[in-house]
Amino acid sequence: MADMTSIPCSGQQGYDASAKRILVTALALFGVAWLLRALYVSHLQTSPLALSPMLDELYHVEWARALASGDWFGSDAFFRAPLYPYILGMLLKISDGSLIVARHVQAMYGSLVPVLTYLIGRRVLNERVGLVAGVIACIYPFLIYFDNELLIVSLVVLLDALMLLAVLRADRIPTWGRWLTAGVVMGFSAIARPNVLIFIPLLLLWIWLEARRAGEGPGEMESAHGRLSLVRCRTPLLTAVGRSALFLVGVALIVTPVTMRNAALDGDFVLIASQGGVNFYIGNNERADGISAVVPGLGEAWMYSDCERIAERECGAHLKPSEVSGYWYGLGRRFLRSQPGAAARLYLKKFVLFWDSFELANNKDIYFFGRMSPVFRSLSWLHFGVIAPLAFLGAWVVRRRKGASLLVLFLLSYMGSVLLFFINARYRLPVIPIIIVFSSAGALWLWDRARGRRWRSLAAGLLVVAAVAVFVNVDFYGTHVGDRAQTHNTLGLAHASAGRYDHAVAEYRRAVELSPGYAKAYNNMGISLGRLGRTDEALAAYAHAAELDPQLASSRNNIGTLFMSRGDLVEAAGWFREAIERDPWMHEARYNLGSVLARVGELAEAEEQLRFAIRANPDFKEAWNDLAVVLEESDRPGPAIAAYHRAILIDPGYAEARNNLGILLARTGQYREALLELGIALRLAPGDRNIIANMEQIRELQWQRDNSQ
Repeated sequence: MADMTSIPCSGQQGYDASAKRILVTALALFGVAWLLRALYVSHLQTSPLALSPMLDELYHVEWARALASGDWFGSDAFFRAPLYPYILGMLLKISDGSLIVARHVQAMYGSLVPVLTYLIGRRVLNERVGLVAGVIACIYPFLIYFDNELLIVSLVVLLDALMLLAVLRADRIPTWGRWLTAGVVMGFSAIARPNVLIFIPLLLLWIWLEARRAGEGPGEMESAHGRLSLVRCRTPLLTAVGRSALFLVGVALIVTPVTMRNAALDGDFVLIASQGGVNFYIGNNERADGISAVVPGLGEAWMYSDCERIAERECGAHLKPSEVSGYWYGLGRRFLRSQPGAAARLYLKKFVLFWDSFELANNKDIYFFGRMSPVFRSLSWLHFGVIAPLAFLGAWVVRRRKGASLLVLFLLSYMGSVLLFFINARYRLPVIPIIIVFSSAGALWLWDRARGRRWRSLAAGLLVVAAVAVFVNVDFYGTHVGDRAQTHNTLGLAHASAGRYDHAVAEYRRAVELSPGYAKAYNNMGISLGRLGRTDEALAAYAHAAELDPQLASSRNNIGTLFMSRGDLVEAAGWFREAIERDPWMHEARYNLGSVLARVGELAEAEEQLRFAIRANPDFKEAWNDLAVVLEESDRPGPAIAAYHRAILIDPGYAEARNNLGILLARTGQYREALLELGIALRLAPGDRNIIANMEQIRELQWQRDNSQ
């Protein structure tokens, strides 16, 4: 008789074969997805934005570069969630700052999303649905597009899909470790984008309902695990409490260190990031359109410091980050209470736009840049307007399947979290894997009805798909147009940041041809023309921008700068004052006016303007340097020395401030200290004749003093 212990049982054989098939399928999906994404990243290297990122990408890159330089802890509570910038910072650190390497690594982890989509579809439904869903996720062009962008969204899609799969696995075999792991994944997702936390109450409800449905009987696959490892109590309620507690502990393990770090730096309770209040107000005010990420009155290029100083000005006190966020939340809630009709219309619009087929850009035309790659162009037929109608049908036909309700609850909660703020493609993207799973189920359901000649149910299904297709594909709000003028303006900014000013001017000209009233493009054009030495053309561009937008303070500041460079200080001061009238907190205009006033001897007002510039931007090293000059000329050497030191503290490589400090130290008889500062200045600016002459003169003065004693 054969030894039975050497022959695997049929059940084990089936399990091994299934595991092998899953692994092979997962590897194939990953390989196809990675190949498409790698090709796309390579194609997009021709874009001017590849090496010169703009707007939100630039924000992340600058943050990541600061981290890579060694500033891993930071100095303030996080304004934005930190996980993605920290990952990007590590990538830049190990790749010597290569953005191309970072994009390719992002394409690799983005290629895991089709694998997770396959596994979710397989777990909730069956192998066929999972495989179709995985293939669609491989080739879905907008997942490919965002896997190249240096934005949070690719990471968020990955983590949210991984969290859902972890919850499904934990529900199937409810061990302590699985529920804790699911919570840890949720925690990582939260510190990438905190709005996923809105899902937690619905998830806890789902856990309780599933525990009650399962009752006290043995769970699936329980025989493979010891009962002590399973989270199963005497009653469904206690079982749900235990599982929920483990999940929440997992979340807390990741989120708590971020909260503690914020408290340690600012003495303030900021759970993850303080951005929420500003974003809530952007999406909930009388001028909100549900799309634009613009703070009313601040324009497209707003900064957090602008929001902070407005809140502090209105409250009349210095505010902590949570208080700044609370101020903006309060303004948003005030709008909802005072104008319920307008708010209802706004939320209806946001709901419609969430389900709209067109991918709304935040600040970069997705279709313009995506079509730079043949990969995107060849797959552009597969869009939200195709998968969403099938998903509605699929969600209905599988509604009774275990796990399907979890996906629906995640979709609804995530949609709700987006509606609270504003709509664009990258905020909707995390639900796309769920949409793809349901659309695959819907498509296969229709296919099975057609093969089985079940014409009545097929017709009913097609009717549902057609009705939803009309809803998602009709342009109800006139948004199915890209902002091509903004695209060319962004390309101009990218060229300008790389020093290609002639290319930048060409892009700005295309922008104003498409949108003749685009004041910011004229203003940006003036900056590049000025860099090219074409100052008369620059002045004309600035003037046209000022005429088109009477509230555009930057154009008036730029006109003043041109006049200042020509030595016309009176004319320059007038333009700077006009800029300040339009934006009293524009620190550049305050600094420029202070510098002009210092030159003409109006020291008191010059000091006032420079101090205002410093209050608006405490790290404005040039303002500290010029303030020190004014204090020195006002015969206040002590405060002047302190101001020079502050400028140097901000930038230890600031040679001009060190030279000025050296001269002032010498005037107060501190020759040794003066020579030390001038020596450092000379190392920073080798061969500078002015610094060399100052050092020689101070050595002579020191020699004379020493010999006279």
